[in-house]
Amino acid sequence: MHLTPAGELDIDSDPAFAPVWTALDDHIAVVACDMRCLTFLDAAGLELLLDLAAHLDGRGIAFFAYNWQRQPLRLLDLIDRITPTPSQAGDRSTPTRPLRRTLPRPGYVPSRPVSPGHPPVRPAGSRRPC
Repeated sequence: MHLTPAGELDIDSDPAFAPVWTALDDHIAVVACDMRCLTFLDAAGLELLLDLAAHLDGRGIAFFAYNWQRQPLRLLDLIDRITPTPSQAGDRSTPTRPLRRTLPRPGYVPSRPVSPGHPPVRPAGSRRPC
């Protein structure tokens, strides 16, 4: 299943998630959440995402969130800084860890230089997806 939340994810967003919960069935193995269009995230929206990730984990469904924008990512960083929690392994985990499965860890250094590649090519007259 592929999700692309757009705009704001806040306390008023709960009804927007109802179709997601309904669509989850035994045929879903992975939920990929593309955050490129999410411009604002507050604590209530973060709780919605964490609840979804926990529910999926409990059902054995992988959850990946990627393409985080600046403001939502800053909220994740802030929450992790102020509320670290001990994991069952005894190390320090973070509350937003389920949402960071595809984000590089702090201090990550790739084994080889990363090429910036080429900018995407859009057909003439096409619009950005967000």
